[in-house]
Amino acid sequence: MQFGPWDVRIISGGTFRLDGGAMFGTVPKVVWSKVYPSDEDNTILMATNCLLIRGEVDGKRHVILVDNGNGDKEPDDFMTRFKFEGRGVLDRELAKHSVRPEDITLCILTHLHFDHAGGSTRLDAAGQVIASFPNARYVVQKQDLDDARHPNLRVKASYLAKNWEPLEAAGLLDTVDGETEILPGISVRPAPGHIEGLQTVTVQGGGRKLVYLADLIPTARHIQPAWVMGYDLDVVACVESRQKLLAEVTGTDTVLVFEHDPEIPSGTVTRDEKGRYRVEPVAV
Repeated sequence: MQFGPWDVRIISGGTFRLDGGAMFGTVPKVVWSKVYPSDEDNTILMATNCLLIRGEVDGKRHVILVDNGNGDKEPDDFMTRFKFEGRGVLDRELAKHSVRPEDITLCILTHLHFDHAGGSTRLDAAGQVIASFPNARYVVQKQDLDDARHPNLRVKASYLAKNWEPLEAAGLLDTVDGETEILPGISVRPAPGHIEGLQTVTVQGGGRKLVYLADLIPTARHIQPAWVMGYDLDVVACVESRQKLLAEVTGTDTVLVFEHDPEIPSGTVTRDEKGRYRVEPVAV
């Protein structure tokens, strides 16, 4: 889908599975299971829908990734625990679009949790962790990097230093503080709740607009503001961030991208006669 100078595609970083109860928090299983079936272990299928953005601005070609999935460097027991699809998924997806890892010029990270930023680094032939995209700058909110450096016990397992420390060491990691235009038509905005340093990504141009939601609204089945995750650190802030976003986009042609939805990766939002939000799928 074209947004002014920007060609935007959703590509997969691979699937994995998480506990359905954790994903839907206090929403009873008898309710959420009607819209999101679980397996015998009560896990549900999760996507890692990343964005590939390409375009030329001011005579310079940009190839941008927004989030990059879990990556390939974790040991087998980690991959098995979360039932990850396999290794090499993101590289194969990029290759479908004739993009090599070294072609990426910018990686925008919504946050540094392993299922969003794990693909930022990889193992080289000697087993050392290095940047997956050596010619790219990596961008994250300052708040989130601070939290990754000093995680509390609740989120410590989600922040793996090997996903960002090698980037810092190589001088490739940049931070922004608050709402920021990264490039003309591409901006980030804080969306606290899931974690304090979460950011969404907006692409706009040519009269069109897209918002990449990350874990603010992880799937289309989480579109009701109160359907928050057990993983969300500040539920009240999460609901407020969702309400702010939905007030802006409901009833418009703004396309929302749901990072973890394997069936409805993107769509627009309306409200029905009862005031409930509804997602109308739109292909990107």
